[in-house]
Amino acid sequence: MKERERISNLEELMAENLIRLDRLEAGQTVIHRSVTDLNKIVFKNSTDIEVLKQDVAYLKENMATKQMFNTLLEAMTNGFDRTDRQFSKMHDEMVLLRQDVNVLKAR
Repeated sequence: MKERERISNLEELMAENLIRLDRLEAGQTVIHRSVTDLNKIVFKNSTDIEVLKQDVAYLKENMATKQMFNTLLEAMTNGFDRTDRQFSKMHDEMVLLRQDVNVLKAR
C-alpha cells in the first residue's frame, strides 16, 4: 500500500509540476511577445528621432536663411529710407529755390 501511495503522490507531484511548467512556458511566451513588441517600438522611436533630427537641422538652416533675408530686407529698407530723406531734402531745397526765383522775378 505504501508503494501505491508513493506512486500516487509522485503522479500528483508530476501533474502539478507539468501544470507549473505549462504556466511557465505560457509566461515565457508572453514575455517574449512583450520584448518583441518593445523592440519594435524602440526601433520605431529611434527612426522617428532620426527624422526629427533631420527636421530640426532643416529648420535651423531655414531659420539662418530667413535671418539672412531679414537682414537684407532691413538693409534695403534702410537704403530706401535714406533715399527718401535725400529726396525730401532735395524737394525742400527746390521749393526754396522756386521761392528765390519768384522773388527775383518779382523785382
